[in-house]
This record gives sequence, C-alpha cells and structure tokens, in this order.
Amino acid sequence: MNGLEGFEDCRFEPIGLVDCTGETHQFDFRTRLLGHIVVLDAFELRDGCPSGYQCEMVGDPEDDLLGLLGRLVERLRRMLSVRHLTADEPEPQIAAQTVRGRIDWDDSAVQRTPLLVIDGREISWDEFGRMLMAFEGWQFRLEIVDRSDEP
Repeated sequence: MNGLEGFEDCRFEPIGLVDCTGETHQFDFRTRLLGHIVVLDAFELRDGCPSGYQCEMVGDPEDDLLGLLGRLVERLRRMLSVRHLTADEPEPQIAAQTVRGRIDWDDSAVQRTPLLVIDGREISWDEFGRMLMAFEGWQFRLEIVDRSDEP
C-alpha cells in the first residue's frame, strides 16, 4: 500500500542482558510494519505474555533493521543500568527522587486501576502511593512520554 518493495519481517533471536544488580533479563523481539513506519518491540515474557521491562524503537521501513535493533539494545542497556526502587522487602521504596517506568492496567482490580511497571517489577497503585508518602510535603513533576521515546 505504501509502495514498499522487498520489506522483510526479520525474526530476531532473544537475547539476555544483565541489569545493574547482576540479574539477567531475557528479551524477545517483534517487528511491526505500521504504514510508513516500522516498530521494533523488545519485551520480557512472563507466563507467555509480554511483561516486565518493555520498550520499542521506531524507524523507517527502508532502513536497516539490524541498525534499529542495535539502537534498541543500547536503549535496553541504559534502562537496565539504573534502579529506581530499593530492593527492601517486603515493601520497596523509591531509591532517589526520580522514578521511571511504564503505566499498565491492573486486571486484578474491580475498577480500571493503573498498574506501574518500575525496574521491570509490577507495582500496584496503592503500593506506589505508600512509596510516595516518604516525600510527603514535597512537590513533584509528572511527565508522560510515548513508549518509543527515551524517558
């Protein structure tokens, strides 16, 4: 439809990347042609479904997909190089004053409730609220960015 000749849907093998704590994360990839752009998704699988760390890279369908994969892997490495939550059990805490993650939905909630994925870990809306209480009285800035942008 867009006049692309010879576009190949490349299948990339999963790769394992190590985070800043030494834990290995296995990433699967999916290529999607969406009209005039190509999207390369990277995601962890849990119970056969994308979960945990996820990100995507957008490119031109006529560009080299291996180059796009290389840029995506570099983004994954940067993502894994920082921890936003402490490993405190039973309840993690915000490690510094910046938290980055992904907004998802909590299918266990009766109503439509957000579920946050921070450091590849699912955090309920209530749990995140308790974490924020360590900063009671402070101000905050909330910035929402497209999943293909770097936060």
